[in-house]
Amino acid sequence: MFEAHQWDVPGNKLMTSAPALIVKHYGSVQAFEIAHRSKPVAARDVWDRGYSVLFTSYWGWTPETWGAVGWTGDQGLTRRTNLLEKLTDPFITVSYVTGNKSYIDPDLKGKIAGFFLVSHQTGDRFDFTHPIHHNEEPDKWRHSLKAIRAFSYLPEYRLSVSDLDPLMKSRARSISSQGEILTSPKHIDILRNTPWLEVDVYNPSFETHSVQGYGFSGEGLVRAGPANSEGYVVSAGTQFLPRELYIMRLGGDAAAFIGRPTNRKSIVKIGLSASPELRRQTIQKSMPRGAFEWKITHTSSSRGFPKCPNHTVAVKGEDAMKYYLASHAEWLGGEFYLASDADIDQAWHLGCQAALAESE
Repeated sequence: MFEAHQWDVPGNKLMTSAPALIVKHYGSVQAFEIAHRSKPVAARDVWDRGYSVLFTSYWGWTPETWGAVGWTGDQGLTRRTNLLEKLTDPFITVSYVTGNKSYIDPDLKGKIAGFFLVSHQTGDRFDFTHPIHHNEEPDKWRHSLKAIRAFSYLPEYRLSVSDLDPLMKSRARSISSQGEILTSPKHIDILRNTPWLEVDVYNPSFETHSVQGYGFSGEGLVRAGPANSEGYVVSAGTQFLPRELYIMRLGGDAAAFIGRPTNRKSIVKIGLSASPELRRQTIQKSMPRGAFEWKITHTSSSRGFPKCPNHTVAVKGEDAMKYYLASHAEWLGGEFYLASDADIDQAWHLGCQAALAESE
């Protein structure tokens, strides 16, 4: 723990120093326990523990660079103080994306994008956000609380504010500036049962490292990842969502990207996911802004095929695509290939047929 957080403490003072350091970093010992608790069923971990639920708005949804909920000015400081007396430690903050900024992703405007688990650790907004945000409205949201976990609603299932409560639009200004504590069991159940996935939350103290996947099983072939038992969650975490096979294509000059002629072939990624769009967004965020943009060209549902009822069925379809592309296209590592349109279409056809056969 000391090494991961880079806490510089003499060896003979580890035990006596730990409590104060934990409270300073996480806000409370309870928040520390939550952040490091094993999470076999994420729904029970977050929604079924009686945490308070605060509803508010953001100008976007980038928890990997913005790990805070904040208030502005003297009135905001008073509001934060009053809320801390009413909210559990930690508490859930549900975020919808406001529609009053032109640069916001139009697919997010007015949508409930995700939620944070927020501690009572107070601080300046700059303490809990990446420096890329420090020049954006620098006087706003300075009275902040630290988020310790973050969860995104899957794009295919996101709700609008009016889906949750048609009357909320009339209270939009108040919700945006003050936040509103939700107490309606109906509204909380809707938010709990909308499918979501835990994602990275910004933490300036240490870098987040992804868990490594399985090793290669042959050039051009990588084994499918394990079924996600703690990420995609519906009611009570007992029912997995159906998966979709997908193919996404990298837009832009493929020859410039790989540094040599491509003979009119495209760079594609194949895979399976309960939310291909969220997968696309995750990959896109790992790239600098520029002329190259991933676009989804094939999904099971958009191409007239049923979604795969479970992970096992989807793996059969994904593997069929991999086997074909490994022998007919150029493998670029991972699940990425340089392939002709004809080979992409054939791989897709074989993948869908394999999934259908497995589900019968």
